Amino acid sequence: MEKEQIYGFGMVRVEEMEEILNRGRVWLIDLRNEESYRKGHIRNARNYPFFYIEEWKKEIPDGVGLLLYCEHGNQSLLAARKLRGRRGFLYTLIGGYQAYSQANGKKD
Repeated sequence: MEKEQIYGFGMVRVEEMEEILNRGRVWLIDLRNEESYRKGHIRNARNYPFFYIEEWKKEIPDGVGLLLYCEHGNQSLLAARKLRGRRGFLYTLIGGYQAYSQANGKKD
């Protein structure tokens, strides 16, 4: 059984991100606070801070796929648990923004 079937969401590495984002209607969600987002984020990411998830999850249309990330990957796992069961695929980025930054040679 695949992990997605067990957990209700998938986990992807930085090198797999582009494949997920090219699947069509996908939102890349940065779960960090606004200040962290302003300091640096993944291109085309929307900032929806984790602590406001109950408010913003209502704004996401049915069928839109989500790729979630936070600073290290912990909050994105918690957010995925809260969002599973919605229509549209759901993924988290392993290692979060720190993994993305390291893979792309960024110093934060």
